[in-house]
Amino acid sequence: MAEEKMSDKRSMPPDGEVNLQELTVEQVEKMDDDELERIGQKKKKKTKRRKFEGNLRYLISAITICMSAYHLYTAIFSISPMLQRSYHLSFVLVLVFLLYPATTKSPVDRPSVIDWFLAALSVVAVSNVILNFKRLASTGGRGNRLDLIFGVITVLLVLECARRTVGLVLPSMAIFLIAYGFFGAYITGPLKHAGFSWKRIIQHLTLTTEGVYGQILGVSSTFIYMFILFGAFLAVTGMSAVFNDISMALAGGARGGPAKVSVLASGLMGSISGSASANVVTTGAFTIPLMRKLGYKDYFASSVEAAASTGGQIMPPVMGSAAFIIADSLGIKFFEVIKAALLPAILYYVSLWIMIDLRARKEKISGLPKEALPKLKEVIVSRGHLLIPLFGIIFMLVSGYNAMRAAVIGIVLSVVCSFFRKDTWIKPLALLKAMESGALSALSVAAACAVIGILIGMVSLTGAILAMGAAILKLSGGMLALTLILTMMTATILGMGLPTTACYVLTSTIAAPAIVQLGVPPLAAHLFVFYYGILSAITPPVATAAYTAAGLSGANPNRTGFSAVRLAATGFIIPFMFVYSPELLLPAGLSVLLIIRVICTSLIGVFALSLAIEGYYERHLNLFERVACAAAAILLIDSGIVTDCIGIGIVAVVWAGQRFYTKKMAAA
Repeated sequence: MAEEKMSDKRSMPPDGEVNLQELTVEQVEKMDDDELERIGQKKKKKTKRRKFEGNLRYLISAITICMSAYHLYTAIFSISPMLQRSYHLSFVLVLVFLLYPATTKSPVDRPSVIDWFLAALSVVAVSNVILNFKRLASTGGRGNRLDLIFGVITVLLVLECARRTVGLVLPSMAIFLIAYGFFGAYITGPLKHAGFSWKRIIQHLTLTTEGVYGQILGVSSTFIYMFILFGAFLAVTGMSAVFNDISMALAGGARGGPAKVSVLASGLMGSISGSASANVVTTGAFTIPLMRKLGYKDYFASSVEAAASTGGQIMPPVMGSAAFIIADSLGIKFFEVIKAALLPAILYYVSLWIMIDLRARKEKISGLPKEALPKLKEVIVSRGHLLIPLFGIIFMLVSGYNAMRAAVIGIVLSVVCSFFRKDTWIKPLALLKAMESGALSALSVAAACAVIGILIGMVSLTGAILAMGAAILKLSGGMLALTLILTMMTATILGMGLPTTACYVLTSTIAAPAIVQLGVPPLAAHLFVFYYGILSAITPPVATAAYTAAGLSGANPNRTGFSAVRLAATGFIIPFMFVYSPELLLPAGLSVLLIIRVICTSLIGVFALSLAIEGYYERHLNLFERVACAAAAILLIDSGIVTDCIGIGIVAVVWAGQRFYTKKMAAA
């Protein structure tokens, strides 16, 4: 098996001395998400999460296990949303202040006195909402002086919590919007408003479900948390090793084998992982060395892994955290989001596969020898039962189960199925470790969601969303293409400094209504924003997935990022494809023939764009052929009969020319 071939007896290096090129799959699986997100960065701007020993470690373990147990309970037995979110926030604040140092000069082996004080203050401030929940609900969030004081404290704690976990960008934006709420009366132009008192702002942000305790934190405390926990339980079963072995068995022997293994393994792993960087390290530690061994350049090997892992966030059934917010915001079932995202995700991975195949053709890179590959039948027989939870959760979502309940059942299945064979049993300690790991992995997402609640609360209070949407429509002159381009640029720029979830929420709040006004279906508009927020993970100058992958091979991070963008070029086109050809999102009522036609023309368009970018098939394409293929790809974005026929005709001519050249050379 692949895992056995890679395993050795090396121990993990001390913290801060990790040699990325020496990591094994087994070592990577023992790392938590915070370590995975951190490694590979050339400049660590954020402080590391503390690692405790002794009683402090036991305390953190107890809190995290209780946090996961609480979320499992509320996933089964419903309680009031405000109460559920309050308990969720209190857990998050306490853990962040204990685990994340305030600065790089803060102690790393223990919380400081200030950290303990902030953790205790968090419990007190949030408990005010919990204890006075009924009174606040009956008065519509109109609190007394003590409520307002605790509200101010809560806002400050949330801002500091986000600063420690996700950086300065989100808290700075929240402070700016709060200031905008105060001083809006002094602004000229369409963003001018009457202005609000500090009491009105604090009431709105902390005593109602419109701010900190709003919809975004609600999604974090339910769907997002449960699927993170589901992923943590799958991790302890050794799921990633199964994915790697299946991918090796299917694609390892093909032309450019390890690169295609990377695409398959990352797509499979991404189907249950919401973190591009974690996906990079989990699969990249295995695939990048293999790619380099067969002759791929270091930056190209890393860019393949970065592009493939980034696409994992758009691959059903789990996708990224923002996908749950899309479903909740639009009031649709999560399965509708999964169904709509399926074909675009497949197109993305097909495009990567084609790009890799063309590069392997050009550089004459073959696959791995057959004897070095695991046998698919053996993998399925020995560990195929570990895939049952993944198929189970897909079945439940398709059957109409609530996504949160489906995640709970998935967790139960992952435990039960591990006992089908003795060598995959999950020990009780590993179950507790999964609960701890799930809680720790959820902290940064939850902190971001809490501060996003402040942003959304201020936007809704001031009415800025209407003014910003109107500004986009005015700037684009009501032209759909220009509006989409402006939205793409906004999402890409915001994504450079924000997590995917934050980028999606902010951009969709500003731009999605404008896109919908131009006749685009709401789900297509939100998925359009979602895509570009995700692709920012490989877009320089701030490309976290590309930087992490570069760390695994020692390649130049920026060169890796630009190469990843080139590989994933189709990903930047796909959102335009499903806006102009909504059939790609599989809406209800489509005929089978129309679906087949759209799929076929989309695949031809992907092939055309790949030829234009890589410039090689049977031989190097000349400039005219590359331009013609690029034009064909653009024409095939639209699902019209005329544009499809012209695009297909161009591709057919170029392909025939390439095949004629091959026959001519063979005859010679």
